[in-house]
Amino acid sequence: MKEPPKKALVCINRRLKADEASCAVRGSLEIAEAMERGIKERSIDIVFERFVCFGHCTKGPNVKLVPGAFVHGVTPDMVDGILDQLQDACGTRDDEEPDPPLHLLGS
Repeated sequence: MKEPPKKALVCINRRLKADEASCAVRGSLEIAEAMERGIKERSIDIVFERFVCFGHCTKGPNVKLVPGAFVHGVTPDMVDGILDQLQDACGTRDDEEPDPPLHLLGS
């Protein structure tokens, strides 16, 4: 049986040279925000992290499942499908993690 992913990583790297491909230039920040929101709303039992560069800049935006495969060329309209697959593979948490206390968020 294949092990379900424990982490989902989204590359948010922006290269310094504007003429070079990068995940951030292609919308990975929007994708990361949508995935974070979806994982939290659905209580998917997976750790989500923003990541800086997988070395596949020309194929991005890139999502990496750990353990698991890359998903290259992710677009915002693909996020719901990715979340569906993660929910099927990883299940959901019974105990919803509370938001951090407001005093820890700064002003």
